[in-house]
Amino acid sequence: MRIVLFGPPGVGKSTQADLIAQNMHFKRFSMGDTLRDEVASKSELGTKIKRYVESGELVPDDIVFELVKKFVCENQKTDILFEGYPRTVRQAEALDALLSQLGLSMDVVLEIHLSDDEVFRRLTNRGYCPNCSSIYNYDTHPPKVDSICDNCGQKLVTRSDDSEEVIRRRLQLYAEQTKKLANHYNAPLVYQRIRAEGTKQEVFDKIAHIIHAYSNKR
Repeated sequence: MRIVLFGPPGVGKSTQADLIAQNMHFKRFSMGDTLRDEVASKSELGTKIKRYVESGELVPDDIVFELVKKFVCENQKTDILFEGYPRTVRQAEALDALLSQLGLSMDVVLEIHLSDDEVFRRLTNRGYCPNCSSIYNYDTHPPKVDSICDNCGQKLVTRSDDSEEVIRRRLQLYAEQTKKLANHYNAPLVYQRIRAEGTKQEVFDKIAHIIHAYSNKR
């Protein structure tokens, strides 16, 4: 099974992707983590990616697709969860073509949604662990010790893409490009829009119900 999980920044995509991977045994492809790992490597490609990430711009399709293609080809016999990719209709079309070449298809598409005001509030109160990539919200999901990661003890930082200016730009890009994915996927596939309100477990329960319902129809 192949699943796409998408939504605006700050709605908890990474948290839900972790829960799906851990509890439902999907191989997770996180574009955000993949790009950050490449930036952290300080490679030539990582340097290029860093400029786009820090300005709130989308990384060009030709860069991200090579990373996606490698992952899909290596895991084509495994249930895959795509988190943070595709972000545009053009990327979705490229992924559709790749899957078709491999005799595969996209099965379930889930959009996690919140209002822009709530997204902005969450992101401006977010802490990020530069060591293990854990994410905290100081209002809704604070660390046990102030500004210290629960998992590895590293001091939390504010990500460069969580500044007010960059957040507004990311929300604008989402409105202009990524939300069009709903129209692209709505007709031929199982598309569901989920409100990201409540606890992370409550949101996950909604997602798990949809995935199980699809599996039972196969």
